Amino acid sequence: MVSVKRALLVLLVVAAVACRKPAAERPAGLEKPYPLKGVVVSVDRAGGKVTLKHEAVPGYMDAMTMPFAVGETKILDDLNPGDTVEAKLLVGDRSSHLEGIVVSRPPGTPAQVTIPTSDPYGKPGDVAPATPLVDQEGKALSLADLKGEAVGVTFIFTRCPLPDFCPRMNLNFSEVERLLAADPKLYGKTRLLSVSFDPAYDTPKVLKAFREPFLKGTPGVTPGHWRFATGTLEHIKEFAGFFGLTYLKTGEQFVHSLSTAVITPDGILYSIRRGNDWEAKDFVEDLRKAATGEKPK
Repeated sequence: MVSVKRALLVLLVVAAVACRKPAAERPAGLEKPYPLKGVVVSVDRAGGKVTLKHEAVPGYMDAMTMPFAVGETKILDDLNPGDTVEAKLLVGDRSSHLEGIVVSRPPGTPAQVTIPTSDPYGKPGDVAPATPLVDQEGKALSLADLKGEAVGVTFIFTRCPLPDFCPRMNLNFSEVERLLAADPKLYGKTRLLSVSFDPAYDTPKVLKAFREPFLKGTPGVTPGHWRFATGTLEHIKEFAGFFGLTYLKTGEQFVHSLSTAVITPDGILYSIRRGNDWEAKDFVEDLRKAATGEKPK
């Protein structure tokens, strides 16, 4: 396990989200702008992102430290840790980014720093943990109970604000569920599992209500195919740790990475995806290969 100090540094660079007040509804596909002010923590020029320690965004989310995609990446060449910036945060259905960044550089700006990253704990071919969890019905659940089926696993918390993170994982899994349901033979050989790392708020009752809208309107869907789960703090930490998920709660805020995996019918990690840059059809193909006995590469 990495040290606490290193883990916190990793958390700052990989992904971040926190609880917020519900944003006003908007038509699908329309990006809503929010004014944002903050201080640069680090710059990921290759990834087109900047990590900011920002003030509260009125009507959207609390103050926190998190990375943002940047619309005009050329501005990243001029950004350094310690810079104060103002920008518009544009939030769409599946993504968000900053535009119109204005920079001011106070005296004593520190030099560019590199924040270290870490490898995932589990590798394809490793045995996935049979950690005890609890599903949305309040029933005991572990990967051992799903032996014989290929399982897709991802991590979320229900109050996640930015569409790039947990909401995107939910929409992706919703599409995976639709594609699987269209193939009854494959559907019967697979399961989906979304695990919350916010057990204090995401109780089974909350998870059950949260799950229902994703199951409506899709032909062939059965309630037990896509399950949501939580558990004790210790069990969630153990389970998430195998998949290399990093997360930290401070007050009502979370800073976390993204991790989505496929487990074979015999409980072996088949594949793992970092971040949100993956397509439902590719994930379904991994589930298909795992379900038919193809070995991890």
